[in-house]
Amino acid sequence: MFVASISAFIAGIYLGAVQNYTIAYVVISLCILLFLLPFFFRYDLDRLSVIALLIAFFLTGILRVSLAVPEESPVPDIITNTYSGTVVESSRATKVIKLDSPVALNGTRAIIRSEQHAGIGDNIIAAGTLKELTSNFKNPGRISWKWIKRREGTFYEIGGDIISIHQAPGILERIRRYCAEKIDASGAAHTGVIKALTIGDTTGLNDTTKDLFLQTGTSHILSISGSHFAVITGIVFFIVTFLLRFNLRSRQKGTDRQYAALITIPFAIAFMFISGSSLPTVRATITIVVYMLAIIFDRSRHIENGLFLSALAILTIYPFSLFSPSFQLTFICVLFIILVSKACGQRLARLPGFLRWLLSMILITITTTAGTLPVVLYHFYGFNPLSAIHNLISIPLLCIIATPLSLVGIIAPFGDYILGLSGSIIGFTIAILDKINWGYIYPVIRPSLSEAIVYLIAAVSLLYFKRKIVRFAFFALILPVVFVTTGIACHSRFNNKDLCISYIDVGLGDAMLVEATHGVRLLIDGGGFYGSNFDIGRSVIGPFLLAKKVVTLDYVINTHPHQDHLAGLQHVLQYFNVRNFAAGMGGPGPGNIQNILSIRKIPLSLMQTGDGLRIGDVDIQVFHSYFSPDRNINDSSLVLRIRYGDMSFLLTGDIGEDIERSLIMRGADVRSSVLKIPHHGSRFSSTAEFIRAVRPQVGILSVGPGVKGIPSNEAVARFKAYNVPVYRTDRHGCIRVCTDGKKLTIHTESR
Repeated sequence: MFVASISAFIAGIYLGAVQNYTIAYVVISLCILLFLLPFFFRYDLDRLSVIALLIAFFLTGILRVSLAVPEESPVPDIITNTYSGTVVESSRATKVIKLDSPVALNGTRAIIRSEQHAGIGDNIIAAGTLKELTSNFKNPGRISWKWIKRREGTFYEIGGDIISIHQAPGILERIRRYCAEKIDASGAAHTGVIKALTIGDTTGLNDTTKDLFLQTGTSHILSISGSHFAVITGIVFFIVTFLLRFNLRSRQKGTDRQYAALITIPFAIAFMFISGSSLPTVRATITIVVYMLAIIFDRSRHIENGLFLSALAILTIYPFSLFSPSFQLTFICVLFIILVSKACGQRLARLPGFLRWLLSMILITITTTAGTLPVVLYHFYGFNPLSAIHNLISIPLLCIIATPLSLVGIIAPFGDYILGLSGSIIGFTIAILDKINWGYIYPVIRPSLSEAIVYLIAAVSLLYFKRKIVRFAFFALILPVVFVTTGIACHSRFNNKDLCISYIDVGLGDAMLVEATHGVRLLIDGGGFYGSNFDIGRSVIGPFLLAKKVVTLDYVINTHPHQDHLAGLQHVLQYFNVRNFAAGMGGPGPGNIQNILSIRKIPLSLMQTGDGLRIGDVDIQVFHSYFSPDRNINDSSLVLRIRYGDMSFLLTGDIGEDIERSLIMRGADVRSSVLKIPHHGSRFSSTAEFIRAVRPQVGILSVGPGVKGIPSNEAVARFKAYNVPVYRTDRHGCIRVCTDGKKLTIHTESR
């Protein structure tokens, strides 16, 4: 009952975060339930009591989220562009600052993007422009990081640079700096990994190392969380228990484990502070403290209750941790360890010591890898089926050997040799992982929440498959649900009668997924940013396609070779199954596209004016394709019309008013139901004559911040003058327009 109640609380937090509920209604409903509960228990209405209790926990979860969201205040009118404050969150690329100057912003939290090293508690001075932190890339299947930050109370972003950093004067920060300096001065190899394992500083990790750990399924080791705390506190608990057994009185009373747990708790808290007090370390500390309290009060046999009690404590303090991959992975890992221990513990207990330990490690690694699969796929879009082997190698070497050695090396007066030994072990581990880095599968379709829940229920049922009730539920309920949902998904894709175009939110750029009849998929353009290392293909386009269960694209089409239309296509062409690539007369343009096409043997076709493409019941016609090195590349954009039944979609790339007039003068039949507004709403496009010629029912504006004057007020006003409703990706998020050939339906994604 306790586990079910906490599960209801977790469900309430999830629903309360993704939906907006009026606090008054939630409070009134909760009060009514709490008023009725004593009557249910008094008159032995057991079923009603259970249902009411679960609903009460569910409503409490919703209420906790509602109370956690602070009120948003408008951006104050500040003349100065210099800000100072204290770092409260720090990563390699971003810092969250609690401002204290200017005075009008005192207590306000803001994000600044910088790769300068600044630890938690450091005071910094930054110069730039304060702006509202808005959730970008509002696409289905993914919760924006900025959305979570806003829910946590960070509403602003400083667009600028850090001028100076003053190290925090506190004793904990001095200890952290001492540890970092000791590691750097030791001359050990892989100091970046040592810092990550001991003090939670991941700023020294290079991309090659992070990619290796990601591809081998061992990236969790590089962030201090549950595994590190389990190893370190486990060693301390073992040593203290061993020493206390020399005390005859505690050994006779059997209280040595209770006293050891009591001594271990302050050590775990101290390690949390030294390692940076990040959210994962705080969550891990809460879990360890709850487990130690279970030992003290002799409740360790009910360890699953301890796990859910830890989740209750964590989510009560940090409710949005529910959306963190580290929380999800840690919770599911520990849950499967508990389930495996209970299911197989008696059999393993009969084996000799070393064999029992080895088989336990293998079994736990395999089951936790399988159990966390949906979470890994959701957040990282790929997995390694051999990660159990990689973890069997890396966890003992890095967590059990290298991490304790590094901590001893930091503390010991002559610890340079110990740190050097730890660096050698890390280098040896990395070399092994690099040699056996096989089997990484990417991309893999992303599961939905309901699919993940069904998978986890099936995985848990397999652990207890010998029980008759479990076998009955597996064959009578779980398998039929899997087969029915799979059949419905396949039927809806390959026998659908609608044409849908999703205008993906990629900021200031274009990207459109065309889902034609009979399962045909086309991607037109891929977004991107000028002068930026941000891989929009990996971070936005790829996750969107995988959430839509798309790994194969029949066509990828680029309207013209500008970064805001082309950059994201490189990732798609390199990793997804693309059958054909098409571009305008100028070809794929600069960049690595041509090499990828050659290596992956993807056919390239150049579309010309007048070309047509028939895909099932859908016709695609090329109205414009022209290239000249002397002309603006925007005017070489492919102009495509996609027709299905009586409905049509006009895709215009970045053409300007000259090409618009040329299309009208040539007599091109540009009349369409939906118009993708040219050049992101530039004032040099979307002329009144063109709008009259197209006569759209709807205008779609793919736009985002980055260029002043786009979209222009003049272009937007022209559509308003002709009573054409305009949907914008910067306001509405991903815009999905579907038609059965006779009418349009529009769905937007916005948070």
